[in-house]
Amino acid sequence: MAIRLGDLLVKAKVINESQLKAALAEQQKWGGKLGELLVRMNFLTEDMLVKALSKQMNVPSVALESISSIPSHVRSKMPPEVARDLVALPLQLRDDGKTLVVAMAEPQNLKHLDTLRSVTRCRIVPQLSGRQSIARAFSRFYEGEAELEGGEDDGMKLVDSQGHTLIKSAEEVKASRRSSSSNTPAMQVKAPPPPPDAISMGGPAGGGPSGAMRSSTLGEIPASMQGKSPADMLRAIEEAQRKEVTALKGMVELLIEKGVFTREEYLARVKR
Repeated sequence: MAIRLGDLLVKAKVINESQLKAALAEQQKWGGKLGELLVRMNFLTEDMLVKALSKQMNVPSVALESISSIPSHVRSKMPPEVARDLVALPLQLRDDGKTLVVAMAEPQNLKHLDTLRSVTRCRIVPQLSGRQSIARAFSRFYEGEAELEGGEDDGMKLVDSQGHTLIKSAEEVKASRRSSSSNTPAMQVKAPPPPPDAISMGGPAGGGPSGAMRSSTLGEIPASMQGKSPADMLRAIEEAQRKEVTALKGMVELLIEKGVFTREEYLARVKR
C-alpha cells in the first residue's frame, strides 16, 4: 500500500504533525488537494511538494525552470487550450515522433492521459511538475514565443482574479513597446488613471500586487506591472489571489457562523 502524502512529508521532516493536522482540518472544511493546501498555507514550497509526490507516485519529476526552449514542432503537438485545461506542457518527442514526454500537474489522472493521447496521437510519457511551475513555463514557451514570432492574437493573455485583462495579446505588448522610447524598458507604458467605477482589490493604489490589480479597461498595463515579464506578472497575480482566498474563507466562515448557510451546502455548491 502506498504511503499517504501527509505521512511521507512528516517522515521526511518536511512538515511536522501539527502542520499536517492544520492542513487536514483545512481540507475537511474546504476540500481540495492536501499538497496544494500545504503550499498555500506556506508549510512547504511547490518544489518540495513535487519531490514528495514524485516519490509517492513513482513518477519522475522535471524542473521546468532549467529548460531554456521547446522546439516549435513539439509545442505544435499540444494546442494552447489543451495545455491550459490539463495543466500540461509538451517537452520532447521520442521514437521518431511516436512518443511525447509531457510535464503534468496530475500525471495520475487517467482521463487527462487519454485526452493527451487522443489529441497528440502519441504515446504519452508523463513527468511531474507543479501547477505554478507549469503556468510560468506556459507563459514562456507558448505566450512568450507567440509574441516573439508574431503569433496569433490569443497567444498572450493575462487576467487578474477579477477577470479583468491585464495584457490582451502579444500585439498589444508590441504596440506598447513601439510607443515607448528606445531607452524605456520593455512593456513600460504610462498607465492612464483608473475609471470611476474601478473596483479596488484592497491595499494602497500602486502599492504592491493588491494595488496593481485594480480594474482597468482592456489592454491597459497597470503602473506597477510596467517593465515586468509575463512570468513576473503571473507571480504577482498568484500572490494577490492567495490573499483573496484567505479573505474569502474568512467571509464564508462568518456566514456559516451566522447561519446564512451550512458548510455542507457550501461544499455541495462549489463541487458542482
